[in-house]
Amino acid sequence: MNVPAEALRVIEFLMQKTPTMIAYWDQDLRCRYANGAYRTWFGVDPENMIGTTLMDLLGPELFALNESFARGALAGVEQTFERVVPGPDGVRRNSLAKYMPDIQNGVVQGFVVTVTEITQLKQLEEALARETAMRKDIELRAQELSNLLVERSEMLDVLAHEVRQPLNNASAALQSAQAALVNVASDGLTLRLGRAQSVLQQVRSSIDNTLAAASLLAGPGKLNRIDMDIDTFVQVCIQDLGEADQPRVRVDRQTATRTASMDLGLMRLALRNLLLNAVRHSPPDTPIVVRLADSDEPLALLIDVIDQGTGFDPQVLAHLFERGAQGRHSHGGRGLGLYLVHRILEMHGGQTCLLQQSAAGSTVRMILPPQEDE
Repeated sequence: MNVPAEALRVIEFLMQKTPTMIAYWDQDLRCRYANGAYRTWFGVDPENMIGTTLMDLLGPELFALNESFARGALAGVEQTFERVVPGPDGVRRNSLAKYMPDIQNGVVQGFVVTVTEITQLKQLEEALARETAMRKDIELRAQELSNLLVERSEMLDVLAHEVRQPLNNASAALQSAQAALVNVASDGLTLRLGRAQSVLQQVRSSIDNTLAAASLLAGPGKLNRIDMDIDTFVQVCIQDLGEADQPRVRVDRQTATRTASMDLGLMRLALRNLLLNAVRHSPPDTPIVVRLADSDEPLALLIDVIDQGTGFDPQVLAHLFERGAQGRHSHGGRGLGLYLVHRILEMHGGQTCLLQQSAAGSTVRMILPPQEDE
């Protein structure tokens, strides 16, 4: 079959320009054809390779690695393998080699070699392997961390029970003592009992805030929202205060809304923190108002806690709801109360803000939106 000269020229052009090494080796492992890629890979001119042996090209070490594949091709079996080929420029190229037998009338005349560089592919495979190993390591560490968090949560629950119960017993004992001594004890003794109750209340509040902060920082779970009667909710929070402080709280209801969707435990902690903050930072003879109102934009229940204290320290106003923010009247606290209020409302899809601040008092607002599917 006669092949047109132009077709031969195009074929030769393609053979010489392709970056894949292409060569033909006969039964004696002598080169009969090589394309231009050998110049890049081995630094030799293809014309000078004609008649040279495969060992001459590869050198003893690389030839020893490839000889079995060459013999296999001469036995009529196609060979495919990977090899790192060192070049004259110091570059080591990852390659995929194929030795394809040339069989004529059942006799192997030689074999065609194609060698394609796969360095980038190998680098990608190695990067993928590293990423996979890293991901597995991260997943393992995440599981270990999750187990530690569960263990810590269980330990915190045990600690909470072991500490809260004695405090509750002590508080009950003090209340019983106050009731028994109300008509016979001196004013000084009654005052000391009241102070002891206040200290216990502060300790319980500090424990609740610390445990809640630890839980939220570990990653809050799903809210256990229920439709809660608003009046009942407010009264429960007021009763969390000491007996001496409860009469100070007045409810100003400006809404006809009866219920609100909330996680009762968390929202109770939030409102209790605001009430305790108002109690501690306002004169004992001044009222504290819990104002309940509606908002149309955004649609939400507004819960304002209003006191007549001296206001927040101006130095912490910009960081009022951040963890650890403490003013000059912190009473040794850890700056968790308002941070927890902010986080709890945030978890409910709402927010907390300082609505009013002056020397005559402060108003902190909780904005509680309805549940999304309501």
